[in-house]
Amino acid sequence: MFLKVQNGHPPVFDTDEVIFQSADNVWNLFRSQNKYILEDALRLAVLEPHFKSGNIYLKEKTDNFTQFILEYPLGEIFFINLLSRGYGVVLHACGVIDDNGHGYLFLGNSTHGKSTIAKLWSESGATVLNDDRIIVRERNGKFWMYGTPWHGDFNEVSSKALPIRKIFFLRHGEKNSTVPRKGAEAVSMLLTRAFPPLWDKEGMNYTLSLLDRMVIKLPCFELEFVPDKSALEFIRSSI
Repeated sequence: MFLKVQNGHPPVFDTDEVIFQSADNVWNLFRSQNKYILEDALRLAVLEPHFKSGNIYLKEKTDNFTQFILEYPLGEIFFINLLSRGYGVVLHACGVIDDNGHGYLFLGNSTHGKSTIAKLWSESGATVLNDDRIIVRERNGKFWMYGTPWHGDFNEVSSKALPIRKIFFLRHGEKNSTVPRKGAEAVSMLLTRAFPPLWDKEGMNYTLSLLDRMVIKLPCFELEFVPDKSALEFIRSSI
């Protein structure tokens, strides 16, 4: 992957096709002259169709431009497109490496408890990869999770990676309990907690196929948990 960053003065493109415009106009994706144009308020990226190379232009010249290269939203949308070319998926999830060296993936949408579970694990000495965005890739028959820089309320992140041992769909509750989720139900629960390329048919086909393989090979549970250390004791005792 090669991205060249240019500081200021982005070119002007005639857009041949509008692929996707976010509802609040925070970012937009176009096609022009067989290239993809990804734009947000600060940057404009001109990318090759495989998303492995291109140019990123900063709209305003700055002396500290490196921090802006992959900031949200451009960085995240770029990786959603790149990963959907057969490399992986971005999930709305918290990834944890327990002190026993096992990797656990806790998925949830906003308010479901990802930052809460991240804080609890961190206080217990575990490594939190990220509390809000995790990349999952399939390698040699295993599903690896990777930390990203796009965190939520819990701002500690790690660049470590580890195979996933179990998947948990989070929800707050009055007790600690788990219910197995399998098949189409588990795929649906993953999809609603993923960031799929809705604008790309081939990318969506790959993403759905990847999620299907994940639920076949990995045990999935819906986890109701109490937001204190008893949740971790329950998880450890049940795995």
